[in-house]
Amino acid sequence: MSAAAVALEARAEGQQESLTERLSRGPISLEEAVRHAVRIATCLRDLHSQGLIYGAVSSQLIQIGQWGAFLRTAGGLAQLGDGRIDVAAFGTVLDEMLRRVEGPEKWRAELDELATECRRQTPDMQQVLIALRLMGLRMRQRAVLVRTPVPQAVALPAVQQTVQRWAQAARQWKPLASFAALAVWTK
Repeated sequence: MSAAAVALEARAEGQQESLTERLSRGPISLEEAVRHAVRIATCLRDLHSQGLIYGAVSSQLIQIGQWGAFLRTAGGLAQLGDGRIDVAAFGTVLDEMLRRVEGPEKWRAELDELATECRRQTPDMQQVLIALRLMGLRMRQRAVLVRTPVPQAVALPAVQQTVQRWAQAARQWKPLASFAALAVWTK
């Protein structure tokens, strides 16, 4: 292998780091934490829908790359029982991220509540993903309402319809009741 190829490979590998390494470099934004959490929850949900569990969800096995967070293939994929071990471990990873998150206390408290529910009640990963997406939409909508002038409000009805649909799904799981209270701000 040529020296240029080795350097290119090393640089490509250098663009990825584990979540542990990323958190050790310093605080992350709440938006970044939610974005990474959504990506990992999506990966886990997809595995669970195929009848598999990851079995080793931890910040060391979550890679952060150019296109966001993903699970390393080093996990111990096994036949699915009910996926609770992945959901509980995901809650622990959320908690670990929260210790390094900078952002408004309200949003941090909601993410902390979700992490606690993951560890305590181990919901279905689809429910966790809905809660995370609701939070991301609410954060974006708040930012849109604060930063953009009134003419941009034309695009909000589509976001509101999506939020209302997800809120209906969230109401089916009791710990998501606080997230389902979105009807107040979407009307």
